[in-house]
Amino acid sequence: MILLISFAFLAGIVTVLSPCILPLLPIILSSADVSGKQKPFGVVIGFIGSFTFFTLFLSTIVRLSGIPAGSLRMISIGVLALFGASLLIPQVQTELEKFFSRFANLVPSRKKRAGFAGGVLIGLSLGLLWTPCVGPILGSVISLAITGTVTAQALLITLAYAVGTAIPLFIIMMAGATALQRVPWLLRNASKIQRGFGVLMIITAMGIFFNIDRQFQTFILKSFPNYGASLTKFEENEKIKSELQKVSK
Repeated sequence: MILLISFAFLAGIVTVLSPCILPLLPIILSSADVSGKQKPFGVVIGFIGSFTFFTLFLSTIVRLSGIPAGSLRMISIGVLALFGASLLIPQVQTELEKFFSRFANLVPSRKKRAGFAGGVLIGLSLGLLWTPCVGPILGSVISLAITGTVTAQALLITLAYAVGTAIPLFIIMMAGATALQRVPWLLRNASKIQRGFGVLMIITAMGIFFNIDRQFQTFILKSFPNYGASLTKFEENEKIKSELQKVSK
């Protein structure tokens, strides 16, 4: 069991190099916050919770509620587009800050409130959109979840994978924030860069809406077949397969 959790954690870290992550990079980079770590922390917490929950219970939600999984994907796309608009249009950002101001009892300051809560919402959306990027280990866990079998072992494996993925995401966001703070040209043009990320975020949301992200993934994997396989090769050894069989019993 410890072996599976360790490999799931490592697989999560490696996932950031997967072709399916590239279309989501503008969203991740736009979450860099020069005011501190509140927004990146929010993204990480939202992502871990969302990814773990939807990986294990999406099929159950669809079965019990009758809401298609595609509808939940559309909601996530809408959230990302809204945050892109908030980076581009000050009035939208003001309205979002008013919305998050209702959570005044959770965190001490207005700036932290808007940044952290906004990050959580972005992370929740990313967690749902990230699911197709999983490798063989999480693929087996998802297969169990589809049959309605969600065990403590499956929860720990999924959580380890989510935490492993969240680490490089947090590093990318903090590196972006550090660059904005330390490079004079970037700092002077921070507002323009913010608007640029807003445009990229909206374009990314539109691309996901029209399934361009999936077409891009297919193109990359067809053009470089060994690339995707090499990222998940370490998950396909006999010990891992044997451990997965034990989990499925």
